[in-house]
Amino acid sequence: MAFQSGSPFRSGVLVAAGVLCLTGCSHKDPVDTTLGWMQHMRGGVIASQRPPPPGIYDPYPHVGLTPTTTPDMPSPQARALITQQMIRDRNLMYRTVAANGTLMPEIPPPPGAAAAPKPAATPQAGNGSGTTTTQPATLPEGTAGAIMDAADAPPPQPATPTAAADKLSKPALPSTSAPSTGGLFGADKKKDAGKGETEVAMPEIGMPDVKTTAQTPPTPASAIPQIAAGPPAPPSFPGFNIPSDAYLPDAVRPNYDLSDAKGTAIHCVPQSDQISSGQDDTFAKLVTKTPHGPFYVRGFGSAASLDAQAQADAVQLGLLRAQNIAKKLIDLKVPASAIHIRGDAFGMGARIATTP
Repeated sequence: MAFQSGSPFRSGVLVAAGVLCLTGCSHKDPVDTTLGWMQHMRGGVIASQRPPPPGIYDPYPHVGLTPTTTPDMPSPQARALITQQMIRDRNLMYRTVAANGTLMPEIPPPPGAAAAPKPAATPQAGNGSGTTTTQPATLPEGTAGAIMDAADAPPPQPATPTAAADKLSKPALPSTSAPSTGGLFGADKKKDAGKGETEVAMPEIGMPDVKTTAQTPPTPASAIPQIAAGPPAPPSFPGFNIPSDAYLPDAVRPNYDLSDAKGTAIHCVPQSDQISSGQDDTFAKLVTKTPHGPFYVRGFGSAASLDAQAQADAVQLGLLRAQNIAKKLIDLKVPASAIHIRGDAFGMGARIATTP
């Protein structure tokens, strides 16, 4: 049996083969296909493709490009000094917390809470077990309406002599209106009051006018408090002794040398005795100018406190920095006898000078 070129059977076979080829090339399972349909129907950012991660098309790095130089690390002496400082700071924190106590103190109850009487316990109605419950206090019936009526009523009018005389001459007539039952916010009394009384206009309340022509009188010299020449005397109370150090002056601070140190500045790694990289030309120029010295190296410890222990640690760090600079000079053929080192607590980095 021969098939014609335009027969429907041949067209169906070609379409089925094309669908199978497309299905095999898509590499998507039913879950991915369904997820793609949902994202396309929702639209927005979720329907867009995810951008590729950065560097996905870059070549792989070579092992030979890894760093080969040793990073600047403090010496074992400088690391031990930093460790001792951290240990002292930790112990100081422990002692401070123990001295200050907890941050959540016990708050006593208000003074009136203990003296306030407790409500009486009444037996619950219809409860045969004999248990008691506390009933909340309530107002008598009609009291709320009377309170609201008094609040809504207009202020009383001042009595005049004529009105007082008429009141005395006329006998009091019995009221024919029904007594108020204290309805919703006293609606009955509002209606009766609105029939026979007119609302009295109240005067408008406002702030007084500000006058720009007012002049402030000058302050007399006697009204200005005088500044005392010295601090006031400490208070004295009967039965209490004045502390022995109440009249002692403040501690005398050392006379620091605040002048700028002379010499060539050398930068060091913060909190370390290592010399920062990139300063070889500076050392070469110093040695070329004076190959046999002398060199006066002054290292600074960057002290940030007036504490004696902190300053001692800073002087030790300054000496370590000066020693490393001296080793650098010795490597450049400078005689060791021509190098003088010194450590200071306050300052940054180090200085190299040719004069003391």
